[in-house]
Amino acid sequence: MKTLDTLSKTKGNEKKVPAASRVKGWLRKIPFVMEMDYLRRKVYDSPVFDFSAKALAYKLEVWPPALLLDVTNRCNAKCVWCPNPDLTDMGVMKMDLYKKIIDDYAVKGGVVHFGTFGEPLMDKTLREKIQYLKQYPSIQRVEVLTNAFFMNGKIIPTLLDHSVAVDISLDELDKQTFEDVKKMSYDVVRENIIDLLEANDRRACPVPVNFRIKTLKTMEETLNHDFFKKIESHNCTIALTPINDNIISNWAGKFDKENFLDQYDIAANGTSKFNHKRFNLTNKAPCTQLWKWMVVYWDGSVVLCCADMFSSTAVGNLREDSIEEVWRGTVLTEMRKKMIARKRFDIPLCQNCDIHLSWHHLKNDYDANGQPFSDQFL
Repeated sequence: MKTLDTLSKTKGNEKKVPAASRVKGWLRKIPFVMEMDYLRRKVYDSPVFDFSAKALAYKLEVWPPALLLDVTNRCNAKCVWCPNPDLTDMGVMKMDLYKKIIDDYAVKGGVVHFGTFGEPLMDKTLREKIQYLKQYPSIQRVEVLTNAFFMNGKIIPTLLDHSVAVDISLDELDKQTFEDVKKMSYDVVRENIIDLLEANDRRACPVPVNFRIKTLKTMEETLNHDFFKKIESHNCTIALTPINDNIISNWAGKFDKENFLDQYDIAANGTSKFNHKRFNLTNKAPCTQLWKWMVVYWDGSVVLCCADMFSSTAVGNLREDSIEEVWRGTVLTEMRKKMIARKRFDIPLCQNCDIHLSWHHLKNDYDANGQPFSDQFL
């Protein structure tokens, strides 16, 4: 989801980022800015402007432009803002199922993204799965979302050789805070990240690398941190935001967000009616998720969206069904109709979800022809 500010630096051709844009995430703390953004969204997400999103949405209904593969929902990290540790139905996508899905998807193709609810690098067959994609030119781009703990010398060459874009959920930069909130070794992650960045810099055509950093530190503390400076000196982009209740999600009501904010003594903007996460809870506009991508659980189940970590709303299963049969099938079609009729809250999963974003956000990821923008992560 594109809700974070991005700092961009490219070796040999540095992109100058205006100071104002560098603090965009922090500006959301200012009431006036939040009020203006709230009012803008309230107007733009009203039924009056649905016409401006429909044309693109209808094009995306023909075929999923991206496939989010949860090749495993296991995760070594125990992030304090994530309900993954509460999962009980754990597993890894078997190779025969994976090949069936990819063979089907490659008929028309699109973007393949590894990592949704778990840590994809824990899948011991991931290198083979990435290599399998090479035979299909219709696969436009491959992305992996990782916490970088297992991003070692075995997997890095595979990622770079196959031009896999790497999206790293790093979060805190300070060792003590990092290990407190993510429950894994900071030193291992830092070493792996540096190895990746240095190896990528040596490439004639570096792969896109992005860092997601959400932090309890101030903007000044973050920009002056030695690890931040180390990262920024390489080919990468950085999505940077402060931790508050405008960035922490409730995972469709599965995560006790209020308790988390109290426990970590995080100042809550949520007391204001202009908080965008609170607006998401009441916004009836159609949600981008039903058009943006197809989310596939490790067992082949197609779940409603990237907030459905517990696979509570399956809309099909690719063990038996084809991608087209699910994407254009009765279940998803009826749910999209409900969304367009602004009956979002008739869908149980959506009733308590603050990740919801209106379908106008599809324009942030796809052009007018339904093609993904080549210079950004999904």
